[in-house]
Amino acid sequence: MLFTAPGCTPPATPADAHRPRQTDESGETAGDDTGGAPPAGLLVLHGGTVVDGAGARVMDVWLDGATTWAVTSQDPPADATIVDVSGKFITAGLVDAHVHLAHSGATVWTGDPLEQNLRANLYHGVLAVYDLGGPEVLFAVRDAAESGELLAPHVKATGPFLTAVGSHPCESAPNADLCTFVAEDADLAEQVESASDAAHARRAAGADAIKVALADADFTAWPTTRLDLGALADITAGGTTIAHVDENIDVIDAIGAGVAVLAHPVFAGPMSDTALGMVAGVPVETTVGAFAAVGDVLAGTTDLSDPGLVLGPGVLDNWIYVRAHPEVLADGWALASDDWASDARDNLPLLRDAGAVVLPGSDAGYYFVPHGTGLHRELAALVDAGFTPLEALEAATATASDTLGFPGGRLEPGRAADLLVLNADPTEDVAALDDIDQIVLSGVVYDREDLLDMDLGGGPGLGFCTSADDCGGAQACDGLSHVCGPACPSPGAADNDCGADAYCLATDALSSEDGVCHPPPGATSAGDCDLYTQDCAPSSYAQACVPFDGDTNGCWTSGPRTAGQSCSWDDADLACGVGLYCSLLDFRCYTLCDPSAADTCPGSQRCTEQLSAPGVPWFGVCL
Repeated sequence: MLFTAPGCTPPATPADAHRPRQTDESGETAGDDTGGAPPAGLLVLHGGTVVDGAGARVMDVWLDGATTWAVTSQDPPADATIVDVSGKFITAGLVDAHVHLAHSGATVWTGDPLEQNLRANLYHGVLAVYDLGGPEVLFAVRDAAESGELLAPHVKATGPFLTAVGSHPCESAPNADLCTFVAEDADLAEQVESASDAAHARRAAGADAIKVALADADFTAWPTTRLDLGALADITAGGTTIAHVDENIDVIDAIGAGVAVLAHPVFAGPMSDTALGMVAGVPVETTVGAFAAVGDVLAGTTDLSDPGLVLGPGVLDNWIYVRAHPEVLADGWALASDDWASDARDNLPLLRDAGAVVLPGSDAGYYFVPHGTGLHRELAALVDAGFTPLEALEAATATASDTLGFPGGRLEPGRAADLLVLNADPTEDVAALDDIDQIVLSGVVYDREDLLDMDLGGGPGLGFCTSADDCGGAQACDGLSHVCGPACPSPGAADNDCGADAYCLATDALSSEDGVCHPPPGATSAGDCDLYTQDCAPSSYAQACVPFDGDTNGCWTSGPRTAGQSCSWDDADLACGVGLYCSLLDFRCYTLCDPSAADTCPGSQRCTEQLSAPGVPWFGVCL
């Protein structure tokens, strides 16, 4: 469970947050437009060297609760609490412009990573994050962080992607927490919404912006459609829109349709003159490290013994396994990723020279990209691409905060008191930004190492959970959706007490003995497909309707295996085809049949009824 951290001051927006910056001849920033006396009870970071876009200078930082009151060389007030940071360097907290908080970076589901991802960002000085593709429950995480009920970075979130059926990031399988499909295909009317309706619903649910995928149809190996440009215009007309892009044509179409932010640089070749001619003033997130991550893990560049890797459960074991067994990865993916990383890195200085607003974004949560550490990899990539350490710092603080609307990012009066106290000078080496002594979040000072063990806050009633303690009563925490649902005692059992449209899932989706009814009440049912009509859709995806447990059917990945062949529930290459069932007794594919209908089994086989409990019919297979 996450418990309220002692001394955690709720973030606040001061009434004078937008007052003009006051500067005297020494370069100091005053805390009061009228020159009035400082308030009582200031917290003063004394004796350090302030570092920001203006350079480095020895000054004190005066904090009034959750707000910076002054940056000055004046003597502190007599009643101030003094924190001696002599010999240290003070910067604004970092902003990661592109993360996925609900994703771990593993290639398979390993358990709920949300708490550790929040902790990892704090530990590495990332005090504001923009989640660009994840479940809507992250809106509740954002609100809990802003209210002070959760010790976490400032969060902005888009909710799931709006994307075309079969397009990025759900090319090969639907995922309700990651993708909402927009299309005009009447055959998919029950699976998709119009673009304008989908965007309106997402904004009404609390999205800070809308994330769309505008990926060129020829870029992936999957047969895919591309988001219609008319649909994209509907989305951008309603408010801020952020677009995933791959190629030059995506950049041209996205900017032409009014997209506000590009979630990646072009990473399939050099940027064209046409695309570069359109990016002036357009924010572009870097994500070089995300493309390089798979190659770095396989090559050993990523130190998997690094104690700074703060990862969700099972993630490190997954990465170690993949390093030892690279054959489990899709053919050519690692080599393609290396090419994408190289092209993206080469395009960064072109973007800067063309006047784009370059925002460091790690894509943390993508395969092999850790939260927290991922942003520091990104800053190193910027320096590798020709940016100075000071330019990289400014991009990840003031520029990112101002562009994305976060309250910190600058050491100025009225800005959020979100600061880092460093042991080395980040203008000399950008790696110093991860050599952190103390972290100041909303005016509260934390020793960095304490954040690894500190309870982060939370509890019942916040709209999200990471454990049953956040739920209460006869409730359990669904580790997939981060919401509370009815507890059930026997995951996978035929008699699960969850009702006709839900099944008992292990709370961490793996091997827990504790269960939660999935999906939770009010969510889209998993039991809405028919075994005998095989109505899983969209048909773009390789899915079959299969029996999940004693009273629930659901859509599952289908594969190439035919009746009588061996099969697996874990390996898509060994999955049974549509209309077949992989028996849990002998792991062979059997043809599904309706025991109540005329026998349609081939040859001498007969439709044999299977029971979920003594005397309780369920489904039939041909035997």
